[in-house]
Amino acid sequence: MLDIGIVIPQLAKYGGAERVVVECLTRWQHRHTLTVYAERFTPSMLEEHGIGRGVTLRKLSPQVGDNAFTFLLNTTFTPKLWSREIGRHDIYNTHLWPLHLLDVEPAVWYPHEPLRMLHDLRNDKDIVSVTSEEERRVHIYPKYTYDNIDKAYFQPMLSAAGVFDKTGKPYRIVANSEYCASYIKSVYGRDADRVVYPGVTVDDFLPPMAGEYVLTVAQLWPHKRIHLILQSLRLLDDIQLYIVGNGPEKEQLIHQARELGVYDRTFFLSGLTNHEIRIVFSRALAVVFMPVREPFGIVALEAMAASKPLVAVNEGGYVEVVDKDCAFLIPPHVDVLAEKLSWLRQHPEEAAAMGRHGRELAQSYSWDRTAQELLEELEEAYAAWRSENALRLESRPSGPLFGAHYYGWYGNGLGGAHWNDSSDSGVVTQMPSLGYYASTSGDILEHHLRMAESAGLDFFLFNLHMDGNGVAQAELEAFSLMLERTTWLHSPVKLCIQLCLYDCPEADLTRLCDALQTSAFIHPNYLQCNGKPLLSVFWTGQYDGDAAFLNQLRKHAGAATLLASSLRMYPPHEESSLTFGTFDGWSIFSPLELSAPERWESVWRAAYAHASAGRQNLRCFTVSPGYDDTALAATARQGNPYRRIPREDGLVYRRMWNAAYSLPQPPDMVIVSTFNEFHENTHIEPTINAGSFYLELTRECIQKGKDVWKS
Repeated sequence: MLDIGIVIPQLAKYGGAERVVVECLTRWQHRHTLTVYAERFTPSMLEEHGIGRGVTLRKLSPQVGDNAFTFLLNTTFTPKLWSREIGRHDIYNTHLWPLHLLDVEPAVWYPHEPLRMLHDLRNDKDIVSVTSEEERRVHIYPKYTYDNIDKAYFQPMLSAAGVFDKTGKPYRIVANSEYCASYIKSVYGRDADRVVYPGVTVDDFLPPMAGEYVLTVAQLWPHKRIHLILQSLRLLDDIQLYIVGNGPEKEQLIHQARELGVYDRTFFLSGLTNHEIRIVFSRALAVVFMPVREPFGIVALEAMAASKPLVAVNEGGYVEVVDKDCAFLIPPHVDVLAEKLSWLRQHPEEAAAMGRHGRELAQSYSWDRTAQELLEELEEAYAAWRSENALRLESRPSGPLFGAHYYGWYGNGLGGAHWNDSSDSGVVTQMPSLGYYASTSGDILEHHLRMAESAGLDFFLFNLHMDGNGVAQAELEAFSLMLERTTWLHSPVKLCIQLCLYDCPEADLTRLCDALQTSAFIHPNYLQCNGKPLLSVFWTGQYDGDAAFLNQLRKHAGAATLLASSLRMYPPHEESSLTFGTFDGWSIFSPLELSAPERWESVWRAAYAHASAGRQNLRCFTVSPGYDDTALAATARQGNPYRRIPREDGLVYRRMWNAAYSLPQPPDMVIVSTFNEFHENTHIEPTINAGSFYLELTRECIQKGKDVWKS
């Protein structure tokens, strides 16, 4: 089951794009978790299709109101605003323009059509309405109104929006026709990944009745060329025209109908239910469709399903689904249109035969097919995205992953949380180069991600503490913020939670693990290990032999790969009686505290050789630049004989890396302990005293490791 986020500007009327979304929701709602984002909804439209409570609806902020820069703001600012309002999902299905500009990944964009006002329609005087010598107006579907642009700004504003338009980088693009795919290619320089035609449910349409009038169904915009149909009506005696649709050109079209003398035979209908629309189709003589270069045109399929002949302009995507036996495809000439309509009225049997053939042809374009093909694309895109963006051990034959323990528990400023706030556990003797920062600062998180990238780190093990008072909310907030920053920055650095559990109630552990599985674990920048999310656990030995707790941990971790980050050794022959096979892998958290310096290498190699203590035999090696907690007054620390291990200007750090290079088998992971733990002085983060020496040394050692293990 996928968690799919579906985004469309509005889901409030029956346009072609909205119809695709509604029909897909109807068919997907019992198979996947669906959340729909839109600026506006019409609940009755969803109820009519049986879309139930299993589909979550989320409102987006309204677009910018009417001002001189409305058009530009809604083509640049609005998608960025909406990006902040959209939650985290496995995969996104975005519809219409400008949703390719959303900062959500991975996204499968179904544009239906690019914003043609920026491209092929922008200089067409019949399409770009001119309200005065000083002003022009354009529209963005699905709005019913125009955006007025000062004439002096018209071309520069469209040019600016056009440049910004091409900055969108959706993961995949689905076109609604080959015609539309070629349009997308010409604008964005990208091939559509798939063509998925819209559909129709033939059995929903009523049996055809004798034709009484000509029908056209379209939004009332200039490029739909309703005026051509009105002009052809003038050449036809006694034929009525039904126009189903709405839009800002309605008053202008009414005026034209009066001027042409056909107003008494022209009927404008809007707000019809699906059933009422089907009645209108069933009684029509023919359906006319005359838009300018329509990317698809679902009206064509509806005419075929209703057993009505189609008279349409010979351009656009719908020509791929009709043929000459069900449709007249003609140039957009008034006299030719009038001639074809007159012929259909005079030849009712032939018209009926065209309708029957069209209905038979329409059977191949069902909504079931549309929904299934689009869902297949979403499923394939999700699988491909995870494969491309997840760091997997089995896909790294050339060497290990490199990570570092990370702490997000710092408050804002000296005296804040963990900045000299406690003599027992919060004394800091080295000031970071970034100052006494807050871990929930976006700027700080971005700096740290950039530092990690520069050092060659693949991931952070983000420590998250939990005790009898529950999870540390500030740390959880910092983790969530950093995870989102990885997306916005397109950072290659992955994140992984390391749970630090102290007197942890089962109910709290259950809630936390459930939350991680539905949000963090499915994020594309969460670290994957052997195809599963990695969850590290700081293991003090407190719960050794506690079968009930360990069963809870394994149960609530779900399908995650569990890595123990241990303060003790883990000999395989003893581990089964201590942790009962709970962990998939083991690593040492603080390797400098295990023994006297003269025994370091032998102890480290012994720990490394004990990979079989974990169910997946993950080979992990930990390196650290030094250790010094002598400034902390906590009683529990007093008995440690290895409280101070001087760094010796990097010699200790290099010694550990050299031990790693000499391992008999390449490690799966090399973990730096730590990036920014300042209480025990194991940090490699730049400080006022040491500068960036240890960060640069980390980069040097990682690069050497890549060279050693690659060979």
